[in-house]
Amino acid sequence: MTDPAPDPDDRERRDGRGDPASGGPVDGPTGQPPTPWFGDQYDVGGLGMGRLFAWGAVLLGAGALGIALFAPLEGQALRTVWIAGFGAAAMWVAWMAPSRYRRAGVRVSWAVPLATVLGALAIGVAIYAFIVIVAASGGVQLPAPSYWFGTTEPAPGVPT
Repeated sequence: MTDPAPDPDDRERRDGRGDPASGGPVDGPTGQPPTPWFGDQYDVGGLGMGRLFAWGAVLLGAGALGIALFAPLEGQALRTVWIAGFGAAAMWVAWMAPSRYRRAGVRVSWAVPLATVLGALAIGVAIYAFIVIVAASGGVQLPAPSYWFGTTEPAPGVPT
């Protein structure tokens, strides 16, 4: 005769993992098991997620600003919409961090305002690039890098 399958809850109680009275791992006076670095008791993320959001937003903002300044737009105004979107994403991700810092009782990192500024600069450059491209299509030349405008020479191999 075979034994029935062991109950997983019973095994946890025997191991001391699920029962605070048996000396299993608990987190402070609440008697709850410890949470991972990215979570807290509300499942919205703790200080680790706040730091991840802050520094991830800095990377997003720096990338968006770099793309806004150096991407060859080639006279296509809708490319600026993508740049503005990445700048807005950097700001949005940065704004998710302060509540997690405050809940942990820690001062908000300087990366949050830096990411916000980088995202806002990327959006500003994208707006200016959009205005420059639209104005150039109407014959008004505003100061801008040449790679923002489309090429005026015919495509190679096409007879003119």
